[in-house]
Amino acid sequence: MPHISSIAIRVSDLDAMVSFYSEAFNIQFREVNTFGIPSRFGELGGVLLKLVPIRESEDFENYPVHQPGFVVQDIEAVIAIAIKHGGRLESGLIQNGGELQAAVRDPDGNTIELYSEYWKN
Repeated sequence: MPHISSIAIRVSDLDAMVSFYSEAFNIQFREVNTFGIPSRFGELGGVLLKLVPIRESEDFENYPVHQPGFVVQDIEAVIAIAIKHGGRLESGLIQNGGELQAAVRDPDGNTIELYSEYWKN
């Protein structure tokens, strides 16, 4: 059965991105040399998250958009952490029955979907 094994996110501010994802999702990152580019890889729920720096600032213009979704215990805490590290709230909290969801932008502007731990697909 096919499944996602990794998600690569191209980043312009590696330190801010590592800080955000480490604090928000408790990911332990390790340095990996990706074809001469020092990157950071960490595992989240069996999926490898790869933070790969963009080589030149011009490369960041028109970069691919990534939108991972995370089930978290405290959505409001993750929103606060995103803002702390330069991200922002993309949409307000949406309540659907007993379930919450929201979208934030991480420090590089990627949209991240957040779902309460009781979210069902």
